[in-house]
Amino acid sequence: MATDTDAKRIYDKGERRHKHVGSGDGPVIAFDDRDPKKWVGKCPSNLSDELKTSLLNEAVAAPLGGRELDCPKRLYVVHNGAIYEAQTSDGGVSYHGYPYRGRLSGELIEKLAKMAEEKSCGPAFDKWVKQHVTRYGGRR
Repeated sequence: MATDTDAKRIYDKGERRHKHVGSGDGPVIAFDDRDPKKWVGKCPSNLSDELKTSLLNEAVAAPLGGRELDCPKRLYVVHNGAIYEAQTSDGGVSYHGYPYRGRLSGELIEKLAKMAEEKSCGPAFDKWVKQHVTRYGGRR
């Protein structure tokens, strides 16, 4: 899968980032009992750091929305049908990721759908999008 950058991206979970680590073999979207609108994406417990780095380096960047930045703030990738978002908090030096729920542009969903087809997980991707993603802009 071609990336939108030639530089190698570095995965960094962070020392105190435990909220995005799940206990099972699949990605989970967990909701806060006190605030049902607040969600946390939890990664499968069996993802190796090598796989996380590989996924990060094949991820596509979200459009910058006209902002002039030196690096993408958010990246998206498909793994086993689920969409993962990675964010940087240090200007693109490293990223941390988690399963994604929320709004995505039609253009980005189309790129991720192509990635899912190339990875032979199109039906699982379609299910993830139906359950967890709201499309905005572009084709419907």
